[in-house]
Amino acid sequence: MPVDHMLKEAIEAVRLGHKARARDILTRLLRADQSNPVYWLWMSSVVETTREQAYCLQAVLRQDPHNQAARRGLVLIGALASESPVAPQPLARRKWQVALLSEPPQGFKAFWANPTARIIALAVVGVLLITIAFVAVLAINREKPTRVAARPTRTAGPPPTFTSTPTNIASTSVVSRATPTLPATGPTPLWMLLEVTYTPTPVYVNTPHPVTEDFRIAVRAFGRGDWATALRHFRNASQVEPDAPDIHYLIGEAQRMLEEPAAALASYNQALDISPGFAPAFLGRALASLDLNGKAEIGEDLDRAIEYDPNFVEARLQRAGAALRSGDLEAAQEDLEAAEALAPGSPMLAYYQAQAQQLAGDAESALEFARQAYDLDRTYLPAYRLLGEMALANGEFELAQEVLDTYLQYAPEDAEGWMALGQSYMRIRGPEDAYAGLMHSMVKDDLEAAMQAFEHAQELDEELPGVYLYRAVTYLAQEQGQKAVNDLMSARRLDSNSFAINLGLGRALLAAGRVDDAISQVNSCERLAADESQLSGVYYWRALAVEANGSGLAAAPDWQALLDLSEDAVPAVWRRAAEQHILALTPTPTATSTPEFTPTPKATRTPLVSKTSSPTPRRTNTLTSTPRLTNTPTSTPRP
Repeated sequence: MPVDHMLKEAIEAVRLGHKARARDILTRLLRADQSNPVYWLWMSSVVETTREQAYCLQAVLRQDPHNQAARRGLVLIGALASESPVAPQPLARRKWQVALLSEPPQGFKAFWANPTARIIALAVVGVLLITIAFVAVLAINREKPTRVAARPTRTAGPPPTFTSTPTNIASTSVVSRATPTLPATGPTPLWMLLEVTYTPTPVYVNTPHPVTEDFRIAVRAFGRGDWATALRHFRNASQVEPDAPDIHYLIGEAQRMLEEPAAALASYNQALDISPGFAPAFLGRALASLDLNGKAEIGEDLDRAIEYDPNFVEARLQRAGAALRSGDLEAAQEDLEAAEALAPGSPMLAYYQAQAQQLAGDAESALEFARQAYDLDRTYLPAYRLLGEMALANGEFELAQEVLDTYLQYAPEDAEGWMALGQSYMRIRGPEDAYAGLMHSMVKDDLEAAMQAFEHAQELDEELPGVYLYRAVTYLAQEQGQKAVNDLMSARRLDSNSFAINLGLGRALLAAGRVDDAISQVNSCERLAADESQLSGVYYWRALAVEANGSGLAAAPDWQALLDLSEDAVPAVWRRAAEQHILALTPTPTATSTPEFTPTPKATRTPLVSKTSSPTPRRTNTLTSTPRLTNTPTSTPRP
């Protein structure tokens, strides 16, 4: 359909009050050209919320800064100050003024002014329109079903028996993320914030069913994200062809998109009862099981899906994701390599590759893959949180703030997302920064924003230990030591073996003036230290606590132990502090005096700790626990 005709149709729909129809047409026009201010102006008249109206009108002004209609609209909804330069509307002329000022009609105008002639003309036009409409309906009814398939299925096992037409499979994801229509409420849809648009993803299975018009209607509805309509027509189609496994599978897909996982599970099982080798239904069943229980075992279903269709990219990606969640990096990489050979440009591939690099400890590569996932499909919301977390790990705090702020507009119930946003304001890369106390430059607004984010995260999930750890850092930055102690005691109850939480508690006790408790707590951390980097934190904070207790000389062994660690394990500021304290404790030799403290040569020092147990397995979405080492705490700090 030509663009001009589509715009005229949209305007006519607006005038008739058919807002849904107008939105649909204008949405398609904007997908094709987001720089056209006319489209945005008309869209502002059919959206439902003031926020959406403001967004559309601001988009008009970005393309046409002098557009008075857009400015006037922003003033009317309160999004632009009334003193802004807005040209006044010209006074409307009354009918009698028009008659006096106008010349007598001539030519066609004179013909149109004749009521009889006008009636005849309208009758002729009406007959022509009815004829055109009738011909269009006949053409639509003769439309042949369109196949969106890219390659034939390689599903092993018994061939489908539901139709004589072979199944076609698209080379894209099972989980369709079609561009949504504009919602009545909530934030502006992601696609409207983008400089590029993305085409709808076809369903994995699209077997033509020529005898069923409902099936074709359902597939089109599914493609545009209208799950309810798709479900209704898929059900109608299943009444005509009850033995078609793909229809029951697509019913399950629509139900899963409508957040009805139990019903979806039943539909997938029905598809497998008809065709036990139907690979997509195994994946669907795995995803529905995860929706019902985030800890469900889905490995067997994913294995079966890949067994029956080795080229099933989405199944391989989901299996890689499951392996990453369980910490099996080798198995994940095997599936990711196979998926890369099948779909090298997949945003989901980049998404899981970022997680794999994170698990492998390569923060820079993880950030690069996270950027790829974000750039390839900016309508995929989890990519925003992943990019934010990877930006945090690499110290790119401004980027983390930007993408996490967008993410939380659409996922406001994600406690971990709010925790990560708070980290970005505090400029905390992770637990190590939290206990180290190596604060970056901040302003008061950053502290307040961080505190709000952490408090919101805690309201959403009181069992998330990281929230208490990072909020404690915020309290310490505000010199509120006892509040930090209270938060870290709560965190330790949730994760008693976390080195970061336990050492942070020692630091907070010192800030609260509870020096003896601080020394005892830091002593207990030595058995939890997993590497030299963590040992450096023990030596640094224990030395400060011992000095605060009035015994600078007793702190000397810890300062020296800090200097004996490898250079990359000790922050530079800590190493300089240790050197200064050692220098202060070593008096200048004279004829009548000897140094009170002689640093132990590095070559003769014995190992300070020895590991006595294996590391605790990593916990998902919590702070990583670390192995216990020798030494026992001498006392327990009081809450």
